[in-house]
Amino acid sequence: MPTLAYNCPAGISGDMNLGAMVGLGVDPAALEAELRKLPYQGWHLHFDPDQRGGISGLRCTVHLEADHTHEDGHTHGHEHTHEHDHGHTHSHEHHHRTFANIRDAIASSQLSVRVKADATACFYVLAQAEGAVHGIAPEEVHFHEVGAIDSIVDMVGAAICWDILGVDRIVCQNLEVGGGTVQCAHGRMPVPAPATARLLEGKPYSAGGTNKETTTPTGAALLVGSDCEFGASTQGIQLKTAIGVGQRDDPNLPNVVYVSLIDESATQSLHSDTVWELAVNLDDMTGEAIAFLCEQIRSSGAVDCWQVPAYFKKGRPGTIVHCLCTETERTKIESAIFKHSRSLGIRRQQWQRSKLLREEQHLQTEHGEVRVKSSQKLDGTMYRKFEYEDCARIARETGKSLDDVQKILNALKS
Repeated sequence: MPTLAYNCPAGISGDMNLGAMVGLGVDPAALEAELRKLPYQGWHLHFDPDQRGGISGLRCTVHLEADHTHEDGHTHGHEHTHEHDHGHTHSHEHHHRTFANIRDAIASSQLSVRVKADATACFYVLAQAEGAVHGIAPEEVHFHEVGAIDSIVDMVGAAICWDILGVDRIVCQNLEVGGGTVQCAHGRMPVPAPATARLLEGKPYSAGGTNKETTTPTGAALLVGSDCEFGASTQGIQLKTAIGVGQRDDPNLPNVVYVSLIDESATQSLHSDTVWELAVNLDDMTGEAIAFLCEQIRSSGAVDCWQVPAYFKKGRPGTIVHCLCTETERTKIESAIFKHSRSLGIRRQQWQRSKLLREEQHLQTEHGEVRVKSSQKLDGTMYRKFEYEDCARIARETGKSLDDVQKILNALKS
């Protein structure tokens, strides 16, 4: 099952999330059909291509019918910041709902067991946060806008999308909460809003990227309620990536959220390590001397060594010699470079590598032993690389070409 990786440099809200989910491949019709299993009417979803700061993605809007809305457009709680500070103004229902009301509506629906569990968990962490702010039990919390149709759609819709995509793990690699203040039903409050601040206790996030609220209580509850791993890394094959567009066009930050589906099962064949790359510019050595230098670098323990032609001061042609080495061998190889070249300086930088796990074998053939490195690729196929010196020996002994020798060896079973 894939991992869902959120990258939120402009925060996250419920509608931004739904736009990204559809971008990842969730069928809007399937999403709406599942949401119709809830006992709420008078709404429909709409997805439009849009841009923020030159970045293209999908924007989601929850449209409410007139008889389910206030005509004055006034806001009634924290969650107004979810929509208004991301750019569009929703009207809302006349009555508010408690967490108990919403929990019971979800539980009595025909939604899947997983969707019910995930949606209820997200609402519950928000109820806990709101309850802590107001000093009441979670079950007694009136969600205001969170209880309105659009926000229920955002929260339950997220759980439906995770289920459709088969998500097994959720990570958030960065999260911006914004800055300034926001007007709520309880007065003007600093960003992050109290419920958002409670939700993100102990979680890494950045603030001050803009003077608006970027992460709403709903957005924070979606991450926290899904047991999202904040700041966690992922490794594997990226299956698909998408961008959810927020309603507000913020001149300080492109108002978008980036989400990727990653197949981490591929890491079973991957190994990671760290190596140093050393590089030296040479414009006053012969080709033979450079070849000898590379020989000495390899014999000193380098993982690899290669040459790149270059032009230096005054148009002089020369060569850049590069090599990869471990920390253990670095000092020894630098000494060899200084000893066998005319250079007075060496550049170095560290690299993180992902490598397919490999196994060294000795293949017994009618022409003697052949060393071979074998590895399973991420698509499950096997790859074998035969030692050049062994192939060259057989080619000399049999009069065959190297290509013919390798084809013969590939046909043999290990």
